[in-house]
Amino acid sequence: MIPDERESLPPQVLSWLAENLTSGVAPSRLALELVSWGLSQTQADRAVAAVAEHPAVRHGLQSSHRRQELESLLAARALLHAQHHPGSAPLDVERRRGLRPEVFFEHYFARNQPVIVEGLLEDWPALKRWTPEWLAQRFGDEEVEVMAGRGAEPDPDFHAERLRRTQSMRALVAQVRGTPASDDVYLVARNSLLLKPAFRSLLEDLRPPSGFIHPDLSAPDSVHLWFGPAGTLSNLHHDHLNILFCQVLGRKRFWLLPPCETPRLYNDRGLYSAVDIRAPDPRRFPDFARASLHSCVVGPGDALLIPVGWWHAVQALDVSLSVTFVCFDRPERNVEWRDYWIGPRPEKVQR
Repeated sequence: MIPDERESLPPQVLSWLAENLTSGVAPSRLALELVSWGLSQTQADRAVAAVAEHPAVRHGLQSSHRRQELESLLAARALLHAQHHPGSAPLDVERRRGLRPEVFFEHYFARNQPVIVEGLLEDWPALKRWTPEWLAQRFGDEEVEVMAGRGAEPDPDFHAERLRRTQSMRALVAQVRGTPASDDVYLVARNSLLLKPAFRSLLEDLRPPSGFIHPDLSAPDSVHLWFGPAGTLSNLHHDHLNILFCQVLGRKRFWLLPPCETPRLYNDRGLYSAVDIRAPDPRRFPDFARASLHSCVVGPGDALLIPVGWWHAVQALDVSLSVTFVCFDRPERNVEWRDYWIGPRPEKVQR
């Protein structure tokens, strides 16, 4: 029987071995790395063998073959996508005006393709009424929940609970207006402003685009509001649903990549990529340079379809108010990729 060398190694080393083994790294290469850390060749070989024999790792090794097949398929799809969209510059997202719902669903929604529908929000009272000053005047004393301190947090989306703060709408507007460009404070979807009784009247200023979005906005999580200063950033991630992103005030820049680029996007945690979209590091993330990047700017009145699984990052160029819908005017309402997000990976397991 092989002596179990696992007991003498720190948990983070065992985790590192398991991750690399299930990713297909050769045991001999891992053993050489352990030798460079101070283990003897015998100790290193035994440690790698012991981790490889763990039931979870053996199962992971069996699953890795299927993952490699899927990644190979995605690589072929990514190559086809690149051939269809040649060139190295970011690709413009298609813009359409007067798009009929049946064309929207057949050519974009069902084909998993983004599109900007211009003029879709022309009948919204919100386009004429919603300004930071109006919000402060109408709801100034009402309490709102925001994500605060985002600018000092490298991964704000992984620490949402500790970033939650409550303040008055008047104070939020003053902070938004008094900040030239910042990602420090942001009212996002998970703050669920439109579910609060005091703010339900805002729904009267929206008009679910006829034939595109289901007319009943009373269902929880069917519509969300986003409000923040210029500079707010949602870094590269994907959602598990189709989203119609509607811009009411200000402009936002989007970067988008199709789902077939997933193997090149260093998706090591939940729905998020480790790549900083503003300054991708080619030494840490060399594969990202080969991914097909799309970009666009949405302004007031624009509605952008973010198809399910499409990676995207969003940065506000101005003080911004946005509304997102997820209940489309179809019998099934939406299509899910998979709902597997359970929060950030724990640093240690509590016993």
